[in-house]
Amino acid sequence: SETPRPFSLHILLLGCCMIKIKTPDDKLIWYISVISAKYGRSDRTTCSEGIPDYQTKNTDCAMSADLVFLRCDGESECPFFVSSSVLGDPCVGTFKYLEVKYVCYSSLVTCEGSISHIQCENGVIYVSSAKYGRRDRRTCSTGITDDQRRRTNCSTRANYVFRSCHGKSECSILVSSSVFGDPCIGTYKYLEVNYRCQR
Repeated sequence: SETPRPFSLHILLLGCCMIKIKTPDDKLIWYISVISAKYGRSDRTTCSEGIPDYQTKNTDCAMSADLVFLRCDGESECPFFVSSSVLGDPCVGTFKYLEVKYVCYSSLVTCEGSISHIQCENGVIYVSSAKYGRRDRRTCSTGITDDQRRRTNCSTRANYVFRSCHGKSECSILVSSSVFGDPCIGTYKYLEVNYRCQR
């Protein structure tokens, strides 16, 4: 399938937009996956308005902005101050900019016994990962006893999600051990699907 074109920014805020979710039991979280981040200058036109020619002449001046990966990868938003004092200076005297390429993934969590509904109004569902089980004590914990959420190192790859949802515009799945198998008997589980809508 075709790889989505990433967003490309020349500004200091990365963010993912929220979409409407039809199923009230579902919890959707957007997060950033940074593909590349460069600070410096690789052309004469970007961020050049009102800047003297001599400050845009050096176009062989860009370095990896590793700090962007550290601060932004996996976050839902990432305010970032763009300056040489923060990112380092690959070319003194040149007017620089930060260019970040990233994609927005969403993480949909559905508690055991509920229906997980994924829908892409534009494009099709691209599932990057799907796990069924329990990885922490907080998620899907309302009305659940301590014993039912004590075990947090139990999850299994939910291959059924890939077969049922990947490449489709929408899908609905019952979150149940009868569908995914039971990685930890006696533990109250949930389904976590990381996906994006791809055109």
